[in-house]
Amino acid sequence: MSETQTAPITPEAYASGREVLLRAIGVQKHYQRGSETIRALKGIDLEIIEGEYLCIMGPSGSGKSTFFNMIGGLDSPTNGRIFIKGVDMAQLNAEELAFLRCRRIGYIFQSYNLSPVMTALDNVTLPMVFAGASADEARTRGMKILRRVGLEERWHHRPKEMSGGQQQRVAIGRALANNPSILLCDEPTANLDFKTGREIHQLLFDLNKNGGVTVICATHDWDMLAVSDRMVWIADGCIEKIEITKNIKIEKASMGGEDSHA
Repeated sequence: MSETQTAPITPEAYASGREVLLRAIGVQKHYQRGSETIRALKGIDLEIIEGEYLCIMGPSGSGKSTFFNMIGGLDSPTNGRIFIKGVDMAQLNAEELAFLRCRRIGYIFQSYNLSPVMTALDNVTLPMVFAGASADEARTRGMKILRRVGLEERWHHRPKEMSGGQQQRVAIGRALANNPSILLCDEPTANLDFKTGREIHQLLFDLNKNGGVTVICATHDWDMLAVSDRMVWIADGCIEKIEITKNIKIEKASMGGEDSHA
């Protein structure tokens, strides 16, 4: 795909009448390494429909994590623009951007990023406190969220007392704290075993299909394609291809072996 070619949206998405939630136009990101300019992103154009489940994939160093950070407001493009519901993120001041991150976007990270001294409930309710919720409101909503992610009985446990999969469920619960319209997931199953990873896939699928949350996932996990709508493949800082995931054939050479796709 050329550097400024727009990645197509599925006909089904257009037919649904849903709005474009996120639009990236000519997004570039350059870094300086001494006298050398590193062009991490070379002109990304992409539209993501409200309620879509999108996987961003590509080899290490391809630019997918850089683009992920751009659309999450964690970094800003060198050139190009990113719009969320028609709002140009580049035009937001620090306070407005913080509001967007707190209220509109939920973040799920590979390493969970939980506070080790807080209980599961405290970790989940922390964003609510930042958003101004009262202690009683935060506790009530936090318990509902823990019930939703299957951890109601572990509300008083700290991260060291939970498995990796349970910690990731807490992290998902925290991401849901302020009812975001977008969930950004950065390698959410990378540190999990196969069975637990499948459980996280199903949880994200349920949040997307039954909760109406738009899920954007940067991942190497080919199994995640089974629950997603589209896959965007980034290579060398460009969108190389985009495919409807139900049309992708995944073949595993062997158990524990490398995946191939056609």
